[in-house]
Amino acid sequence: LGLLGLGFLFWPELVGHTASPQTLLGLGLALLGTLCFSAGNLLSSLQQKAGLKPLTTNAWGMAYGAAMLAAYCAVRGIPFEMDWSARYIGALWYLVIPGSVIGFTAYLTLVGRMGPEKAAYCTVLFPVVALNVSAVAEGYQWTAPALMGLVLV
Repeated sequence: LGLLGLGFLFWPELVGHTASPQTLLGLGLALLGTLCFSAGNLLSSLQQKAGLKPLTTNAWGMAYGAAMLAAYCAVRGIPFEMDWSARYIGALWYLVIPGSVIGFTAYLTLVGRMGPEKAAYCTVLFPVVALNVSAVAEGYQWTAPALMGLVLV
């Protein structure tokens, strides 16, 4: 029901998109990302049962991810370029500290306390919260399919 609800929530954005190779690749990558997220929940639960703390495993996971991204960029010849403007640095720090370190650590702590299956229900609400923020900050217009999706979620 939650998945159907998410489909209704995003129906206006989905209408009009053809099943082009790029669209199918994007959908496949989104599904792969969901699979990786679920596997990460299970791995975090196992690590916490083994006595490892979410903040520590989160730090190691981010370090491994950064190293893999750096290796990928080096192999592909993608240069590291940085925008040193205050706006960019401020946004980057916001994404790093509250958006990643605090957010992921809090969520993984929830996984450890509730278990991955119950904590995963919280993630269904993320798009609903995002759309409400978008309605306030960006003028998102709720539609009948979106409201029906909200009820199903």
